[in-house]
Amino acid sequence: MASQTAQSGPNDRDHAATIYTVAERAGVSHQTVSRYLKGESLRPRNRERVEQALDALDYRVNDDARALATKKSRRIGAFVFDLDDWAPQRVLAGAAEAARSAGYILDILRVDPEDAPSVEDALRLMNTTTLAGVVVISPSDPVLARLQLHRLKVPWVVEAEPELLAGDDWALDHPFAHVVAHLADLGHRRFFHIGGPRTWLAARNRLNAYREVLARRGLHNCGETAGDWGAAAGYEAMASYPHGEAPTALVAASDQLALGVLFWLQEHGVRVPEDVSVSGYDGIVDTAYYWPPLTTAAVDFARLGRNTVQALLGHEGLGRRPDLGMPVAQLIPRASTGRPGGGIPG
Repeated sequence: MASQTAQSGPNDRDHAATIYTVAERAGVSHQTVSRYLKGESLRPRNRERVEQALDALDYRVNDDARALATKKSRRIGAFVFDLDDWAPQRVLAGAAEAARSAGYILDILRVDPEDAPSVEDALRLMNTTTLAGVVVISPSDPVLARLQLHRLKVPWVVEAEPELLAGDDWALDHPFAHVVAHLADLGHRRFFHIGGPRTWLAARNRLNAYREVLARRGLHNCGETAGDWGAAAGYEAMASYPHGEAPTALVAASDQLALGVLFWLQEHGVRVPEDVSVSGYDGIVDTAYYWPPLTTAAVDFARLGRNTVQALLGHEGLGRRPDLGMPVAQLIPRASTGRPGGGIPG
């Protein structure tokens, strides 16, 4: 047997080795090779034989073999819904980076939340694929309800920031609060909020941060809207502008909403920032080229993605929305905000 482990045949590396060919070369059972690959204890002589055979045959453990041998997959599933939007793209990029750094592959499964069969198919696929766990990227409340994540057979974590409630002191630490505070510091007293869909935790948090800054500073909330995240919704929201109260600070919950607001203002001959100031949120790179360039908060969405995968792998917050911490962002003041003007004429 010893001579078998010491010699190499001319064709040893010509074909992909299996645990059976490794076992034959080492003169041990395939169960012994499997135990070695699992990291279990072997007698020193058997361990030496297996290691020599693995080296001689250039044996490589692929992901599927490792999953079967160790019962541990190196793949993470990711449910994604609004991949066309900028923020989920950045969250997903961060999740993929964290998975790769930890030695995992992120399998992305895009789901149409309005298509019930596709949701069912997605769950079925996740349950029939060897996975270490699942992360859910940027979901709305209805999406979570349709997914029924409790049916998953593997651990899962939902990407989300901590929920803010009315009166929370830490609402003032939210980056959206910093945007509102910036406008207040410029002297604005009358505010109008162009919000995202209230079925999204992110939209509710931005609204609560907005309200909290106004309440703490004694500023006037002239009105609030709620709609989709895109530019069209921002444009349409301006039909609700309260002319009688003439708010001078228009605070949009996303950069895309702000783009629609700016287009409406340009169409109606309203000057920015001379008549009204406009701010966004997200930090889309293109906002530096809006006209005028948009004041925004550049959010580190990739960090949210990394934190989500790390929470899954660290077994923190499994089966729920974990506490991933407040979003990290940098306030970027630009030409779309200035001292208060007179508002939009009625």
